[in-house]
Amino acid sequence: ILVLSAALGARFGGAGAMVGAASAGLVDAHAAAISIASLSVAGHIEPRDAVLPILAGLTTNTVTKIVLALSGGQREFAWRVIPGLVLVAAAAWLGAFLQAAIGR
Repeated sequence: ILVLSAALGARFGGAGAMVGAASAGLVDAHAAAISIASLSVAGHIEPRDAVLPILAGLTTNTVTKIVLALSGGQREFAWRVIPGLVLVAAAAWLGAFLQAAIGR
């Protein structure tokens, strides 16, 4: 995932990193976040430009979890799990929005 994100980031800049992180997030949000953080530490992308790709990975991973919860067969389970998943993703996006609005 790190190699894919680095290649996409080198070829397409921030948009490539976004696509790589979102794609990786379908399987593992942690790997996507680590890949983007590594690109930032290495100086390939600015730290402020790492936020959206990390959130994209988290969001696609959340969608994957929602689909799996719905396809598991028991709707009762899905409707207990989905609000928590959405709340966590929304809180992450809200934090990023507030950080950008404050300008730090």
